Amino acid sequence: MDLNDLLATGPIALWLLVLGLFFPRLSLLVASLGSGTYPPNLLPLFLNLFSWVFFPRFLMAYYIYTDIGTANFWFWAYLIAGIAGFFGESGFVHRKIIRRSEVTRNSKTTTTSEEQENL
Repeated sequence: MDLNDLLATGPIALWLLVLGLFFPRLSLLVASLGSGTYPPNLLPLFLNLFSWVFFPRFLMAYYIYTDIGTANFWFWAYLIAGIAGFFGESGFVHRKIIRRSEVTRNSKTTTTSEEQENL
């Protein structure tokens, strides 16, 4: 296998593959508004729209799979980025710190406790 085969883009535009790793929904939206840059596929419109909203990196990985195949850098990059984005962000977003304060009669505020709450 040659380096050119590994980095081949096939019918999908190179800008769409690079930008799609960082901003998949935005890049697919721009590609759909453009002329002829949206990846050709056999998925029904409803499934395209559903995947675009909920799983855009996996949708791009499917497009790459159908157009170029799995023996490609882009397919594996999208698959790894999709898995990392799907499982890697959940714990950080759902934590918040609750501070409970008590005000005394002479208007001094003292913090009594701080605790983390998982949502």
